[in-house]
Amino acid sequence: MLDRILDFLKNKYFIGGVALVTLMLVGSSVMNYYNEKANEAEFKKFVKINEEFSIEESDSNELFNNLDLNFDSFGYELITKTILAKKAVDEENFGLALNLFLEMYQLVQSETMSKTTKNILQEQYAENIVRIYMEKNDFDGGVTFIKENTINSLRFHELAGDFYKFFEKSEDSVFHYNQALTFDLDEAQKNIINLKKPKE
Repeated sequence: MLDRILDFLKNKYFIGGVALVTLMLVGSSVMNYYNEKANEAEFKKFVKINEEFSIEESDSNELFNNLDLNFDSFGYELITKTILAKKAVDEENFGLALNLFLEMYQLVQSETMSKTTKNILQEQYAENIVRIYMEKNDFDGGVTFIKENTINSLRFHELAGDFYKFFEKSEDSVFHYNQALTFDLDEAQKNIINLKKPKE
């Protein structure tokens, strides 16, 4: 019996199988090591970029042009570019802010995540985008964005109502405010939206 076991252990198939399993384990360990190193490198890059953002004299255009803001990690890229977009808004650099928010909006749409999280992020970015179109006085750009990216939510319809009211498009404004009123609201919220409606 012992001889048979020894013969089996000496068998080239068994040795090949053991070698293959060993190679797979070593390969897996190496991959894990490099993934950890890559994650560590991404984190260090994230920290370094955010240190650059915190320098008050830094300019959003310079930061955008001089820093590599692309990450393998969705979260790092989202946070980094959002912070830079906010900085650009503070500097009234609306062109850069709009481009970054549009990029992040597209990134959120393409990323796999929970539906609730995706909806919250989409609404946040949509609001920033539409408000920047208002700041830029860009009616056509805003209308295109609203029509191509309609989100059936209270917040989106109220935002669209604000946009159309800003550009004195009363009919469209009232339509979206009325859409907002179809959601479950308390009386105070209803009153606020009704007060926003342009006089017909």
